[in-house]
Amino acid sequence: MANEIYYSGLGDLRLAAVLHQEIALLLADRGSLRGQPAIVNYGDLSGRGSTVLEVPQAGLDGYDRMAAVAENASTSNTALTDASPSITIARQALQYQISDLANITDSVGLDTDRLAASMVGSYDMRFTEMICQITDDFTATAGSSGVDMVVADWYDAQFALTQSSVTGPYLAILHPVQLTDFQSSLRAEAGAVQYVPATAEMLAIKGPGFAGSFNGVDIFASSHVPTANAGADRAGGMFGAGAVGYATGSLTAVRGAGGLVLPAGTPVVVEFERDAAGAMTTVVGNGFLGVAIVEDGRGVSIITDA
Repeated sequence: MANEIYYSGLGDLRLAAVLHQEIALLLADRGSLRGQPAIVNYGDLSGRGSTVLEVPQAGLDGYDRMAAVAENASTSNTALTDASPSITIARQALQYQISDLANITDSVGLDTDRLAASMVGSYDMRFTEMICQITDDFTATAGSSGVDMVVADWYDAQFALTQSSVTGPYLAILHPVQLTDFQSSLRAEAGAVQYVPATAEMLAIKGPGFAGSFNGVDIFASSHVPTANAGADRAGGMFGAGAVGYATGSLTAVRGAGGLVLPAGTPVVVEFERDAAGAMTTVVGNGFLGVAIVEDGRGVSIITDA
């Protein structure tokens, strides 16, 4: 026979490829630390006259103890111990630009609105990165350079917090390599204490990145945990509430903004800039954020092989 119609012979009448109707996300670490109870939110600095927040700390309610005083003797003054660590907020930003033609021909949901919505996730990942970048700054340390993390390193960190009277909840932030090394070491352990992996219900409450708990300490795994010792190690950490804190700044109105989106529950501001001559739309996300170690004695860096 002749003149059959084949797909291979249709040429320009058929597309070279068809896009699936739903966009898939590229592999990335999207576990967010925002909302973890061990990380203290010190509030919004908007309208408060400075980019720097000082956290007042005083040695009260048992920090100083009473002492025995003899009858008819006078007591002497005790100096009040105090501190005021600071948190400085700074701008964090991300920008995309998309053409009108890309918007018009979109068939998978990759348009201006989707880019704007993505800014919330980008802010959360910057928050997580900034928290992880200070986990190696605690004075106290556990683990050994060039040696895989083992259960003993975990106990060293937890014991240090317990011996320093650090109150909970405790949170451990580990690089995935540290976590898997720790889990591998657990396989040789015996006894009543056990690792509790994250369940679907726990992930729904605590969010992606939550890896489970061990000995009452929540574990958060993040690839944003920094390297240490010239890249030979990873520097995770374990700390109690009050060790790490953050402050934010938020805008409620921006003069001259052509288009403005304020995602609910976040300090993120998304603006749209229009280039009519180039038929382009720029999407800019801004957030103002600062993180800091508020009390060094409440945390331990866990430095083990990368």
